[in-house]
Amino acid sequence: MATLPFESEYKVYIIDEVHMLTGAAQNALLKTLEEPPPHIIFVLATTEAHKVAGTIVSRCQRFDLKRIPLAAMADRLTYICEQEGFEIGRPSLEEIGRSATGSLRDAVNALEQVVTYYGKTPTADQVQEALGLSVDARSGQLARAALGGDLTAGLRIIAQVRDDGADMRQFARQVVKYLRGLLLAKAGAVESLDLPADMAAEVRAEAADLPKDAIISGLQAFARADFRDDPSATGGSLPLELALLDLTADGEKSAQPAPRAERRAPPAREKPAPKPEAKSEPAPKSRAEAAPTPEPEEKPASAPVEAAPGAPASDDLLASVRRASREGDRQLSALLNGSCEVLSAEGDTVVLGFYHTFHLERVESGAYQEPLDELFSNVLGRKVEVKYEHAPRDRGSEKTEPTAGHLVKAAQELGARTVSPTKEGEGGPDA
Repeated sequence: MATLPFESEYKVYIIDEVHMLTGAAQNALLKTLEEPPPHIIFVLATTEAHKVAGTIVSRCQRFDLKRIPLAAMADRLTYICEQEGFEIGRPSLEEIGRSATGSLRDAVNALEQVVTYYGKTPTADQVQEALGLSVDARSGQLARAALGGDLTAGLRIIAQVRDDGADMRQFARQVVKYLRGLLLAKAGAVESLDLPADMAAEVRAEAADLPKDAIISGLQAFARADFRDDPSATGGSLPLELALLDLTADGEKSAQPAPRAERRAPPAREKPAPKPEAKSEPAPKSRAEAAPTPEPEEKPASAPVEAAPGAPASDDLLASVRRASREGDRQLSALLNGSCEVLSAEGDTVVLGFYHTFHLERVESGAYQEPLDELFSNVLGRKVEVKYEHAPRDRGSEKTEPTAGHLVKAAQELGARTVSPTKEGEGGPDA
C-alpha cells in the first residue's frame, strides 16, 4: 500500500488548519477517521476548533495547546544561538520572543531573519529594526498630547510623522500599545507586559498621575482608527486626526461660536418697571384710553430657549448633555457636536433642530431616543421627551453679484448696460 511507512512503525499525516476544508472534504476525511489503518496517525491542527465538524471532533482526541511563556521561549532561543554560534544578548532574544506572541516557530523564523540581515552578532537596535519594532518616540508624545487635550501639538506631531514618510498604521499601533501599557500600569497589572524592570517602573510612574477614564477614552479612540477608507490625499493621517479631535472636543468647546438661536435672535431684554404716574396728571377719559396698548410680540425664526429656574440656559444645555454623553456613548456626543441646537425646552418636551438632513436621519434611525430622553431629563431635572426637526442654518439675505465674464465685459464696452431681473408679471425694458 502507498500509505505504508518506509522505515518506522507508523506513518503520520499532519493536516494544518483543518477547519479550512470544505464540507465535502471533511465528509471524505470522516470516512477515513472512522476506520483508520492501524499504521496511520492523523494530526489535525487548527486555530479555530469551533469550525471543525462535530462528527470529526468526536472521533479525535483533543489537545488544547497554550502559548509558550516568554522565559521558556528565550531559553530555547538561547540554546539555538549556542548551537549555531550566534552572539545575541538575552534582552534581544526576549524581544524576539515577545514579538512572536507565544509561537516558537515564529520566534525561530524571526531569529533567522535577524541573522540573515545583520550577521551572527547583531546589536539590540538592529534586532528591533529587523523585526519592525523600532518605536517612534513621537507615539508617546502624541498619546500624552491627546490625554492632555493639546489639539495643536497633537496635529503637529501627526503632520511630522506623515511628512517623514512613516507608516501611519504602524505608528497608530505604537500609540495604542503605549496607551495600553499606561492602562495596565494604572490597573496594577504592568507585569503582563513582560517589560524589563526599569521600563516597567517608568511606565508605572507615568501612569500614576493620569486619570484612568482619560486613558480608556484615548485607547478606544485610537484603537478605532480605520485606515481602510482614508483618502490618499491625506497621506494616511486622517484617522489619527479624527481620533485626536474626538478626544479634544471638550477642550475646544469654548472656542466654538455661539449657538445659532442666539445669533439669529438677541436674548430678550427685561422691560424696565413702569414709572409711577404723577398725581397732577389728569385721569383718562375712557377705559379704552386708560388701558395700555399691548406691544405686538415679535417672534423670531428660532426664539432662544427660556430656561426654567435652576435649569441650564440654552447655550449651556446642549453642552451639558454632550459632556454627560461622553461617559456612556461617545458616538452620540460626537453627533451632537456642532450639528444641532436646542430650539425649545418647555414643559415635558425638548425640540432639537438639526442643520442638515443627514444628521437628522441618522439620529432618527439610530437607537438614540431613550439615551437622549434620559440625558436631557437628568440635566433639566425633570422628565422630558426629545423631538427632532430640520432647522437649516440662515445663509443671509445678501446676494453676491455674479462675476462678469469676458463676453459681458465686451458688451459693456460697446455700450450695453446691466438690467436687473424683473419679477414675474412686471414688464422689462422692452415691455
